[in-house]
Amino acid sequence: MLRKTVTINDNLYNMLISSKITEKYSSFSELVSTSLELLIEKNKKEQYKKAMIEASKDKLYLKDMEDIENDFKYVDFEEK
Repeated sequence: MLRKTVTINDNLYNMLISSKITEKYSSFSELVSTSLELLIEKNKKEQYKKAMIEASKDKLYLKDMEDIENDFKYVDFEEK
């Protein structure tokens, strides 16, 4: 585990206390770690969304997706 010193704005800390968010965690370190994990996950989702938007503009990608869709068109109806 890495130890870092974190400095936060007084108003932000007071909002955490008044909203009782800090009570949900066993330590302030746990709160910070959880918050950072959520931020990283949100960032990954945003990057994925941007990549999908870019892919939707790529004619070669769209053609590949259409070909794959056609290749598997009847797979749900095949006997096992």
